[in-house]
Amino acid sequence: MKKLNYYFAFLLLIKLSFVNSQEVKEESAFKPSGNVIARGFLDYSNNFKNESGFNITRAFLGYSYKILPGLEGVVILDGASGKNSSGKLEPYLRNAYLCWKDKQFNVHAGLTGLLQFSIQENYWTHRYVAKSFQDMNSMAPSVDLGFTAEYAITPKISVDFSLTNGEGYKKIKSDNNARYAAGISVKPLKNTLFRVYADYYNKSKDSLSTKDQSNVALFLGYQNPKFSAGAEYNHQFNRDFVNGKDFYGYSFYGSLKIAPKWRTFARYDWADSSNPSTSKSYWSKLDGQLLMFGFEFCPIKQIKLAPNFRNLNYARRDAEQYFFINAEFRL
Repeated sequence: MKKLNYYFAFLLLIKLSFVNSQEVKEESAFKPSGNVIARGFLDYSNNFKNESGFNITRAFLGYSYKILPGLEGVVILDGASGKNSSGKLEPYLRNAYLCWKDKQFNVHAGLTGLLQFSIQENYWTHRYVAKSFQDMNSMAPSVDLGFTAEYAITPKISVDFSLTNGEGYKKIKSDNNARYAAGISVKPLKNTLFRVYADYYNKSKDSLSTKDQSNVALFLGYQNPKFSAGAEYNHQFNRDFVNGKDFYGYSFYGSLKIAPKWRTFARYDWADSSNPSTSKSYWSKLDGQLLMFGFEFCPIKQIKLAPNFRNLNYARRDAEQYFFINAEFRL
């Protein structure tokens, strides 16, 4: 028996030595490196009446640097994320974070992108044309100061958590407010994803009508190299920390590759709101329906062009129709 134990111990020692030598080789082969990040969204719009013009909605310039195997630092400036009182564009520090990846773990810390609608954007596939439902209706910031963590339990199940300030990247201050969020993503079938997400945003109570704000989101998506589609339901409770001021809605979208450089896409949104008992008039101008369809042309990998038509059928104001030409360039 002792000989057998010695034999197994010898084999284990050889295996550990081999694994350690492999790790040393990988670390010695690694060389720190970086990449420039550049991305811009531009568009031309016409409402078939007396309004038309060009606009720029995103102008990213940044740098990502791989410090160690699995450890990366990213800094990005956005030159088109806001305007001052005179209408001039104001640059913002959009991202400044460290990212650590190790097998099933993925952790971001700093001013980082959040997870509540980033997956939906990947299935929508046309972020430069229009924001996803939550982002378009200001239900949550896309970037915030704090940390996010993702863990793949199995190849088909993953969970994520985040703790952030809750104010976005344009307002950064120390206070007692915080947003707690969690989600679970499941892949029940090939190319299919089902996701449940919820967050809780607390605020110091300054009156009886002040209530903590929360979000719940359900998402179902399907994606393969030629076709992508998604359906989502989103509900925000106590918007702006006002008791009974809810906002909710659905979004359905799809994108189909019809030729090597061409895709067609369509989207339908429906939004509605509830009024707090203290309000005598409706607060939301976003209630109603959005219908969008168009084509995408990608002449080279770095450029996309998308002519599209949009009909906004509002619940409490006149409908609007727009023709857009959206463009994206990226390195």
